[in-house]
Amino acid sequence: MSRQNILAIFNNTPYSNGIEVNLNELLSYKQQAKMTLKLKNCVAKQARAGNYLSKIKGRGMEFAEVRHYQAGDDIRNIDWAVTARTGKAHSKLFQEEKERSVFILLDLSDSMIFGSQFVFKSVQACHLGALLSWQAKQRGDRLGGLIFNQQSVAELKPSGRHLGLMRFLHQSDALCLKEAFKTHSEQQSLLIQLKRIARLVQTGSQVHLISDFSQLDDECIKILSQIKRHNQVHAWHINDPLERQLPDNLTHKKVQINSLSGSAFFNKKASRQDYKNQALQRHEKIVNTFIQQGVAYHSICASLPLMEQFHARTN
Repeated sequence: MSRQNILAIFNNTPYSNGIEVNLNELLSYKQQAKMTLKLKNCVAKQARAGNYLSKIKGRGMEFAEVRHYQAGDDIRNIDWAVTARTGKAHSKLFQEEKERSVFILLDLSDSMIFGSQFVFKSVQACHLGALLSWQAKQRGDRLGGLIFNQQSVAELKPSGRHLGLMRFLHQSDALCLKEAFKTHSEQQSLLIQLKRIARLVQTGSQVHLISDFSQLDDECIKILSQIKRHNQVHAWHINDPLERQLPDNLTHKKVQINSLSGSAFFNKKASRQDYKNQALQRHEKIVNTFIQQGVAYHSICASLPLMEQFHARTN
């Protein structure tokens, strides 16, 4: 396929070539951020955790305290748990939320520099990060984040108005590489970034984790649990079809798969199903981990344009 035909794939999309990003691509999500968006791939496990960007709400009313029920209190605000425990009616009091901070952790490490059909996972992650950051600006939230590849990290403290948005988009562009470092270096790992988030995030913040979660382990889960305790956390799982199963139209008896962890040969007849089963187990482990932690889970595929994976409605 010629370069011209390859680039034609990206016509009428915000992507330029699928292997790297530029600032214009990320700026293009300004209008989409004003819409109410619902993920199309709503499966049972995801539905329990929430699939709506529209549910990622702006500032409203937040819980302040519980006091004894007084005449005129709205019955809908009765705290039935405290009432049952004390034997006396109690009401919940609310106050207007203060300006909220939004943190976006954007994983652009080596495992993200991969794509089999449309774009690299790293590119899709940057586009999703841009959409979420534009939504934060639209709501008037302060935006901060951590953007990292295998060797470098950009730590962005929450900033309001246009500043926080543009810092995030510029760093996404700068750190999204089109070639992996091809090294076992863990200079900037998911665990290190989660520890940073736990230190930086303010109570009551909204935290978005954008990654393929290939580095998710018990230590990460422990830090994630601490973050979730006082914040609203969303996990955006960026994946590629080849990570789920091998193609059906393989012509060779054996397929060699290379990764940073090593190489392996797969006999087409004997191992295709094993590959699929192991991939499914890894995927379900990630999904179940987030659900058990009370983290909203969302799945985004690198094989389709980002906005094609949402039902969009103009507000």
